[in-house]
Amino acid sequence: MKLTKVLISVAAIGLVAACSGGDKAPAPKKAAAPEAKAEAPKAEAPKAEAPKAAEPAGEPGTIKVTVRFQGDAPARTKLNRAADPYCAKTEALSEDVIVNSNGTLANTAVYIKKVRGKFEAPKEPLKLHQDACTYSPRVQMAMKGQTVEITNGDKTLHNVHSYKGTKKKNWFNVAQPPGAPAKVAKLKKAEISTFKCDVHPWMASYVITTDHPFNGVTSEDGTVTLTNVPSKAKPYKIITWHEKYGEQTAEVIVKPGQTTEVSFAYRGS
Repeated sequence: MKLTKVLISVAAIGLVAACSGGDKAPAPKKAAAPEAKAEAPKAEAPKAEAPKAAEPAGEPGTIKVTVRFQGDAPARTKLNRAADPYCAKTEALSEDVIVNSNGTLANTAVYIKKVRGKFEAPKEPLKLHQDACTYSPRVQMAMKGQTVEITNGDKTLHNVHSYKGTKKKNWFNVAQPPGAPAKVAKLKKAEISTFKCDVHPWMASYVITTDHPFNGVTSEDGTVTLTNVPSKAKPYKIITWHEKYGEQTAEVIVKPGQTTEVSFAYRGS
């Protein structure tokens, strides 16, 4: 630590008495030098944190997910579509809960919450059809940056009203009369998108978008198999989502070249 000294010189001045034989005036005392003040220590700049090393990706493994349904399966009810004569020509059953013959739950989205790395979105658009006054498929998975293409194959008016996120913030609302061109929209975030038709309230569809390709939807056997998942020592978080029963999570460790099985169960009300 440096000390800065300040020196002040004072010349002694002799005063001679005007009267002869007078005594000499005493010399003035030297002024005391002021105490030197120490500089305040300079604050050290905070050390930058060392960048975290990317988690190594090991030989791929596989995750097989089964989504079961516990309790009595709710009966699928016949939809009342009499308000639109075109839609009334065909019968349709409710799709919000479909329990498979083997006791598993259909239309459940399955995906890994987070996977390190960059993954290119498919160039082909996701297809969402309106046929027989029903959205098809009911539930789909997509990747961020992919587009969704919505078409009307019916001879009646539909309107595509879409919402973003769990809070269902309005995204777009467009009319699609018969023969109208496809509505194409880009999926820019990893989130859920809901599609409804205000003309036909029973129509609904859901697209769950992720940052990576490790996702799927349960079908007739209630399973989803995620392949080529990079192995690692720490567990992945697996998420399942159902439109009526909500979200569940579990942790799974992927080992090189091995298949890890995990089972989820939803209970009806």
